[in-house]
Amino acid sequence: MLSQRKEMKTKGLLSTAASIAATAMVIRTIANDFFPAEITNYFSMRLRGLSHRFSSQLTIVIDEFRGHVVNQVFEAADAYLGTKTATPSIQRVKVGKTDKDNNLSLSMDRGGTLVDVYENVEMKWKLVCSQVPSHNHGDVNSSQRSEVRHYELSFHKRNKDLVIDSYLPYILERAKLMREENKSIKLHTVVYGRWDDDEVIFKHPMTFNSLAMDWELKRAVMEDLEMFTNGEEYYKRVGKAWKRGYLLYGPPGTGKSSLIAAMANHLKYDIYDLDLTDVRNNSDLRFLLLSISSRSILVVEDIDCSIELENRESEEAEAHSNQGDNQITLSGLLNVIDGLWSCCGEERIIIFTTNHKKRLDPALVRPGRMDMHVHMSYCNASVFKQLAFNYFGIRDHGVFEQIEKLLEEVNVSPAEVAGELLKKNSNSNAEAAFQGLLKFLHEKKEKGEEETVNIPSSVQFSTISINRSSRGRGEREKRTWSLSAFRPLD
Repeated sequence: MLSQRKEMKTKGLLSTAASIAATAMVIRTIANDFFPAEITNYFSMRLRGLSHRFSSQLTIVIDEFRGHVVNQVFEAADAYLGTKTATPSIQRVKVGKTDKDNNLSLSMDRGGTLVDVYENVEMKWKLVCSQVPSHNHGDVNSSQRSEVRHYELSFHKRNKDLVIDSYLPYILERAKLMREENKSIKLHTVVYGRWDDDEVIFKHPMTFNSLAMDWELKRAVMEDLEMFTNGEEYYKRVGKAWKRGYLLYGPPGTGKSSLIAAMANHLKYDIYDLDLTDVRNNSDLRFLLLSISSRSILVVEDIDCSIELENRESEEAEAHSNQGDNQITLSGLLNVIDGLWSCCGEERIIIFTTNHKKRLDPALVRPGRMDMHVHMSYCNASVFKQLAFNYFGIRDHGVFEQIEKLLEEVNVSPAEVAGELLKKNSNSNAEAAFQGLLKFLHEKKEKGEEETVNIPSSVQFSTISINRSSRGRGEREKRTWSLSAFRPLD
């Protein structure tokens, strides 16, 4: 009996609700037929305003564009919400990837809703999409490009300050970190006086873990990079532009380019490879500098060989500076890397490489311009062990002691050692590779001794003593080497 009464009551409520809905539809139809659209829109707006006045919810609209510029808040929200697609409140997810991305990208689909929780407060997101008329009927993708999108973020009114001051800045910061993790490094070069428009993805595999470089020097470079990237407040406090200069010098084949690749991969910085012969004058050089993005590396390789940068103290400097098609002067280059224009951009690294450090003007390599000088020298025991591990996964072997002893007596570049190891590039051939390297080092040593013995009698020798500090096992050892130079007798 009781269940029958409940059933009848439920039917009565449903009948009443249906009647109200039908009545509302009839009234709406009559209003649309007998009243102008302006009047119905006015009353609709008044009713919505009245409902919003009594509502406890506040909605923030985040448009995709601000004028013709992409809204950074929309971009950040799109990236951030892509990480929340596993929540039960979302039913449809879009996935995609471009050449610039390292990983798959997830995002909400049209009309999707998602509930996020921040500091125990529910934030309701909705992606709203609407179509606008397209004027390009021949483009099959025109409908996608004519779509207007915006996010609606709804929450309780009392949490407005939390959303504006904390939640949205948090999303911006999280999205920035996500972009850096997913970022592909790009390599730029100069084409007709401008940075190329076609983005080349930098896929060099070198990292600091695999870089064959003296271990102590490698650690010093990594620590310096760490201090630089975390030094924004320090540079502001001391009143300096947030930039850092590195001079990489040493014989050919000692890993200068590999170090640059490792630095770029470590920092996730784009590389701008500048060939000074492609730049006509100081004005073009200044324009190129202003076009470089922040968080990037500007590289000028073999700076002593690319163009004539006369020493400022040379009497012929002014005469030579106006010869030929290239009009770049040393003064112009100094102003670009350390003058007023150098502060137009943040978190930039400038790298010069050279095989002959002494050829460079002292003003070019002084602290403040080239802050850290990195000497890339010949192969030593530390570098060889890294190469052996890279190629064969071996950290110790019976012949290592012989090889390390020969490396102290013979000047051989890491590239030459790597070339010998590459001849036997499988783990099963490690023994043969090491024996081949031993033979190569012995031959190079014998060849050097023969050249020393066969010096013509018409030269005279002079001996220069050089003090060299080298780190032995567990202690620092001071060694004195004698460098014998010769010159023809007059």
